[in-house]
Amino acid sequence: MESDFWKSLNKEELLERVSSMSQLAGARFIKYTEGKASGVKAAEITTGSGLNFSVLLDRGMDITDAYYNNIPIGWKSKMGVAAPTFFEHQGSQWLRTFHGGLLTTCGLMAIGEPCEDQGVFYGLHGRISHTPAENCRVDEFWEGEDYIIKLTGKMRESILYDENITLTREIKSIFGQKKIYIRDVVENESYNETPFMIMYHINIPFPIVSENSVFYSSAKTVKPEQEWCDEFSRLSKPVRGYRYATYVHMMPVDRDKVYMLIVNEELKLGVYIAFDPKALPIGNQWKMLGMQDYVVAMEPSNTFNVGRAESRKQGWLPTLAAKEKAEFILEIGVLDGEKEIDSVLRLI
Repeated sequence: MESDFWKSLNKEELLERVSSMSQLAGARFIKYTEGKASGVKAAEITTGSGLNFSVLLDRGMDITDAYYNNIPIGWKSKMGVAAPTFFEHQGSQWLRTFHGGLLTTCGLMAIGEPCEDQGVFYGLHGRISHTPAENCRVDEFWEGEDYIIKLTGKMRESILYDENITLTREIKSIFGQKKIYIRDVVENESYNETPFMIMYHINIPFPIVSENSVFYSSAKTVKPEQEWCDEFSRLSKPVRGYRYATYVHMMPVDRDKVYMLIVNEELKLGVYIAFDPKALPIGNQWKMLGMQDYVVAMEPSNTFNVGRAESRKQGWLPTLAAKEKAEFILEIGVLDGEKEIDSVLRLI
């Protein structure tokens, strides 16, 4: 267990001091009751490390609110949480219900720019983030000296005569750790090969993002996608009229794990992600340093963020064979203090 407050106590010593572990950590189901979010089901997770977060069960099991010791680590857009019934799929209207949060999942049939591919129109970043989960459950249990909080559910993206693809998500936290572990299994349940694109849109806000912050990456190369892009690693104060910038981080696929990290060097506080580059070889970066819209995102993906039609044209479109599965493991963690920050920088 990583939190200093709990380090001196083992499992039995903890259980001697509490009648229920829910006093220290756990999960509970809630439902929103107002505005566009009314009726949306969610789960609130408390880890006992200062890290608390909420999972939107009706929005692709994405992570919305996320705080570490009352400091936000997940960006909240001005649109807020909206029920999936408000989803507008055409063109870039996905942005009207983009709540941001710590994690928004993009895919599964398309990511990137709106386009027409083989006679079908695909909107920005696909449908999965607006798909309610089924078979949701929470399990809390001891595994050796670790108390595990695990949330699971399943989303399906399907249409008559065409795709039938599922995403089974497991979100796990360990009592006393400042980490979130995500395990996704995507399965093509049809009898035909199907395209499959996925991107994890991990959105980091102020104060992790600031003029005192630096973006780090394990990438072997970083390519800016717009002519106005500046250095990917340097951030700034909010800028009036800022045009968002995006960068492609090509990850070394000869490693088991790669990292992306944003550190506020003044606060000595950072958020990192770790993932397998063989499954997610592209580490996209979205830098939006405008006034009010002030956020930087780390976005590992299984392909380039260019839209389905362009991906097919360039030979980049991933597919799943009939009954094939793909697994993705993602770790999101908070780094508090120079020692923890340096430990990840050495791995980068």
